[in-house]
Amino acid sequence: MSHQCGSPPSDLLGASTICLQVGDPLPDVVLYEGSADNPVKANELYRGKRGVLFAVVGAFTPGCTNTHIPDYLALYDKFKEEDCMISCISVNDPYVMGAWAKSTNAEGKIHMLADPRGEFTRAMDMELDCKKILGTNRSQKYSLVVEDGIIQSINVDPDHTGLACLLCIRTMKNLSALGEKT
Repeated sequence: MSHQCGSPPSDLLGASTICLQVGDPLPDVVLYEGSADNPVKANELYRGKRGVLFAVVGAFTPGCTNTHIPDYLALYDKFKEEDCMISCISVNDPYVMGAWAKSTNAEGKIHMLADPRGEFTRAMDMELDCKKILGTNRSQKYSLVVEDGIIQSINVDPDHTGLACLLCIRTMKNLSALGEKT
């Protein structure tokens, strides 16, 4: 399923969005990896590189911890063979993301990126109202295939609360197609 600009839930939130689409560069926002001392500019993260960036609702949430991270870790060797990097983004603080990377054995394999103010998430028009349970707005579950900083595909999980992560399979097919182009 491809993301459509202006689709719920952000319309319901009344949020103003930039709404990035296929062919656009990653947004010019600062993310953090592991600590507040390690800022990462999103629009420079994949410069000269290719890979996948996937978003989760929250670090340490059951579905994200028990399904999403293990699914991507299981594909790590395949990504490495294809010379593709993997990044995970969540509307969390950098320390939580660093602790989550350690607890899931993702350190050194998946770049665990914090979007503490949700700026990247809003730029992607992927904000999800989770205030009732998680205390703040979070991100929908989605993946991006990125090549040289440009979004090649956007895959959105159609069930915002589902635990199954089917994005890995779809993403790998898209990465294989990228490999055929180069």
